[in-house]
Amino acid sequence: MRYDAYSRTNQLLLEGSLIAVSIYLAFLIRFDGSIPPYHQYQFWALFSPWVAGRLLTNMLLGLHRIQWRYISSRDAGRTSLAYATFSAVLLILRFTLPESAGILRIPASVICVEFLLSTLGAMGIRLFRRYVYEIQTRASQGAKSRGPRRVLLIGAGVMGASAAKELASDPSVTLVGFLDDDERKLGCSVAGVRVLGPTSQLVEIVHAKKIDAVLVCIAPRGRGSFNRLVALLDGLPVTSKFLPTITEIFDSKDGLEVSFRNPEAQGNGRTAGAAHSKAMPLGQRAEIRNKSILITGGAGFIGSTLAERLAEDNEVVLLDRFFSGQPVAFTALGNHPNVRMIEADILDAAKVDEAANAADVVIHAAAIVGVGRVCSYAKETLETNFHGTSHILKALEKNPHLERFIYFSTSEVFGVNSFRVHEGSPAAVGPAAEARWSYAIAKLAGEHLVKAYHRQGGMPVVTVRPFNVFGPRRLGSHAILQFVLNSLSGNPIKVHGDGSQIRSWCFVEDFCDAILEMIARPNAVGEDFNIGNPQNTLTILQLAEHVIQATGRAVPIEFEESPFPDIEIRVPSLEKARQILGYQPNYDLRRGLKVTTEWYRKNLDFFQMSRAAAASMRS
Repeated sequence: MRYDAYSRTNQLLLEGSLIAVSIYLAFLIRFDGSIPPYHQYQFWALFSPWVAGRLLTNMLLGLHRIQWRYISSRDAGRTSLAYATFSAVLLILRFTLPESAGILRIPASVICVEFLLSTLGAMGIRLFRRYVYEIQTRASQGAKSRGPRRVLLIGAGVMGASAAKELASDPSVTLVGFLDDDERKLGCSVAGVRVLGPTSQLVEIVHAKKIDAVLVCIAPRGRGSFNRLVALLDGLPVTSKFLPTITEIFDSKDGLEVSFRNPEAQGNGRTAGAAHSKAMPLGQRAEIRNKSILITGGAGFIGSTLAERLAEDNEVVLLDRFFSGQPVAFTALGNHPNVRMIEADILDAAKVDEAANAADVVIHAAAIVGVGRVCSYAKETLETNFHGTSHILKALEKNPHLERFIYFSTSEVFGVNSFRVHEGSPAAVGPAAEARWSYAIAKLAGEHLVKAYHRQGGMPVVTVRPFNVFGPRRLGSHAILQFVLNSLSGNPIKVHGDGSQIRSWCFVEDFCDAILEMIARPNAVGEDFNIGNPQNTLTILQLAEHVIQATGRAVPIEFEESPFPDIEIRVPSLEKARQILGYQPNYDLRRGLKVTTEWYRKNLDFFQMSRAAAASMRS
């Protein structure tokens, strides 16, 4: 891996070193090169907190996000403000602290000199980095300009034909050909330039034809697969730009912007969105409107909740094996004009292919779930969960306008002990002798398959790992559901083991917020996210006690042996979700349990009838 002297970590080290030198020089200048013993003690006592405080202030004011190679006058102003802010704090302390504060009362002259030195040093190292980068860029461009630039055009429509005619008169450009997904144009000549193939062959043609630059000539209404094009170009050593329309030029606030990959991204294969991924807070994202959205497992708890959020402004297709008696039956989605329900197995080729080809967004939540069911049907779990994912991915390869594929994995891929696990934590599923791990291994294999489709084909995928989602309409084998129903019915709450297992509980509306951000934010493409709520972390025994408080029914708690291997601890880290999605859960456990309990109370007759029917069948 090539060493990058200007990575964020190294930028932080360089800045810290400059600050340290500035503090030392400030003391030397103040005391004419000979620091008295008392002030030497003051210097060493405050040295580390001073450096750390200035770096922390810089980080809080966003300086760590600025790439030094693109430093501008605006960024210089932000840098000066950050350094002045910390120095102002030191000066305030200097003049407000009493004499008894001792070493905390830094001489004002030292503070002022250090501010000047550190600010000038920070500006200098940034300007030097920009200067070096520009020299390197000019040298690289000069090397490439020794011969005509070989250009590939994407989109053999009106925009593409106009661009081809314009570029044909430029001696510094050689037009290699077009790529277009319209089968009728393949092999034809448009404006004197041959259509070489579909966009799916982009990587092969770039390498085979030694392409230097790619110009995307697609009108705004046809850019549904734009994220896929960006992903395909991620690892290619080419300049990548798109041709704006006249309207886009006039609407641009910063002048003519034709590059959809910034200069840094062209060097390291990252998209512009990923390079500058400052997350917007929830609620400030672009709205999801006028999309065709397919939700597999759409009759389920999370699928139907997402459908309620999306159906008002989009066409939603719910695909599931059956809808009767499922969570969706407790909604009004069946009569919604924007919702269509398809009863089909995820392995049903014809129906899945038809739905997938028409979708702009696919949320793949279909799976065999529930520990008891997984243990009883391990073979079906592996086949359905993995092969179902493989099947829908193959179907989506034919979809040229796919904007997002959301793959539901599981927190169980992290094994029995997963405390504050982040997305890069190693997977740790259990042995094949234990059937419950069939679910986790199938989901983990699905993660690798989804990533492969993204890397090799540019499919705009996102992987989500739910951590114990609960809420109204959750059916099946679920701890909160069973605890609440037993409590409301006056029956003892059954706790597996000794109740010391630890879980973090995420309310379904918070979880759906994160899914919507994954659809709306371009920089979520290719990423995986652990989604839950670490603030709602407690033992299973404590959960049972909270449920009793929420229902107001003082039923006994009984302990029983778990019928399957249990997970000891499951708590996610949300750092990545906060940074990229702006995700912050809003429901604490008390509030979420109140809403959930009231829903179960309202529908208690349904659950009691279901339990009675199940008991009679067993007898």
